[in-house]
Amino acid sequence: MGNILSTDITWYLYRRCLSTDEWVAAPLQCWPSNSLEDVLSFFKHEVYTFALSRHKEYSDTKSIYLYQGSTRIAKAHLDPETRQLEVWSVSIREWLASPETLAPQRYPLLEKAFFGKYVKQHAWVNPQTVTFVRKD
Repeated sequence: MGNILSTDITWYLYRRCLSTDEWVAAPLQCWPSNSLEDVLSFFKHEVYTFALSRHKEYSDTKSIYLYQGSTRIAKAHLDPETRQLEVWSVSIREWLASPETLAPQRYPLLEKAFFGKYVKQHAWVNPQTVTFVRKD
């Protein structure tokens, strides 16, 4: 996948395998025609879920990606050694400000659990990337 302009307005959540570094072609989730604000909130929940290893679908996952059609909007990468979480987005400030929201069929809210394991403050890597450091 790449950053290519698309007329597809569906939002997709993809992943990359940790063990093989291969892109998984089948999306983990699809969210048709939601607003960017809604989808960033859904993605925030998925980032927390991924970082906390709360769903088995993330057990062999290196990174997760949010796409609208074929355009990448955001990426979350978890370093397997340090467990440091790096989030990149073309809308990073909006992602940081968005509340965690549950997409259909997802539960529970994980913000409290996430910040129980990660330092509450993020560090800026560059204008579109932040990182969260694990406490333990």
